[in-house]
Amino acid sequence: MNNQFSLSKFARIGATTVAIMTSGALGAAAQEVVTLKFGSFVGPTSFLNTDIFAPWFEKIEAESNGTLRIEFVTGGASAKPQEVFDAVRAGIIDIGWGITAYNPGRFNAAGVVELPMLAHGASEASVAIAGLHDQGLIDGMDGVRVLGIAGADIMRLHHSSDVASLSDFSGAKVRAAGGVISAMIEKIGGVPIGIPAPSIAEALAKNVVDASANDWFALEGFRLIDVTTTHVDISLGTAGVYLVMNKSSFDKLPDAAKAAIENNPSMAFAEHWGTTLEEESLRVRGVVAGLDDHTIITPTEAELATWQAAADEVIAEWVETTEGGAEILQAYKDNLGAYRAEH
Repeated sequence: MNNQFSLSKFARIGATTVAIMTSGALGAAAQEVVTLKFGSFVGPTSFLNTDIFAPWFEKIEAESNGTLRIEFVTGGASAKPQEVFDAVRAGIIDIGWGITAYNPGRFNAAGVVELPMLAHGASEASVAIAGLHDQGLIDGMDGVRVLGIAGADIMRLHHSSDVASLSDFSGAKVRAAGGVISAMIEKIGGVPIGIPAPSIAEALAKNVVDASANDWFALEGFRLIDVTTTHVDISLGTAGVYLVMNKSSFDKLPDAAKAAIENNPSMAFAEHWGTTLEEESLRVRGVVAGLDDHTIITPTEAELATWQAAADEVIAEWVETTEGGAEILQAYKDNLGAYRAEH
């Protein structure tokens, strides 16, 4: 793939387009080349586009024997973050990615990755939830072809002011994506507010919220480093991520293109996404740790005990209110354990 993230390129939005390419090497007959539009709500130079999605799609293109091209449409030009899934299903865009928590009540099983104090990083969380998908335990994905299921990196608490401990988040307005993390914020006395990732920095700058629950990656990826000063290094769980494709768009592909997509299943995407994102998040944490005007707080044992007690309540409530919750939770824990045993 031509990895050029130009605005003019991404301004072209439409249905699947077909071109004809001649094989110069063999002088063979013209072959069909299908261009698929990929909607990504983050900007063209975002790490997610340049270092995760671009290499992934380049691999698939290379394996398609020249029959497939993926064209990026970035910055939410194809669909707003909460509209991505429906836009793909309706064929407005061929492929798109999104966060399951942006559509409350639709992807209930995926909420298991939001549960606190379970996963330690994006690598294991991604493989564990991809395993749930392979086991048929992820709901809400009807009407699309699932190309990938993964987890964002582990969320931490980031405050716009200088605070000293977890107790300082009592009464604070905290950006939280999803019902599980919102419940956790309430347990510690905070007020959860739902805001899509691209809008968090502005909300913090304008005091719409006082703090945000995000992974380390977001501090650079969504410029939160400019509007936060204190960071509590505690596991808040993560958010489910999906990469989906319009079924009709897939059905119309040449056989070689279909094979290239099928040979790169959801679990392979999870491994690619999780490893790459976790490495970047750890790099960003290191950057933050080296800044004089930022402070990273490690909770005390007493604070961790209080947090664990709150987490246990949230997990129990999630199991009770989620259909098949106990089975999903146990499978997720088993998948995490299997990953740790192999790594």
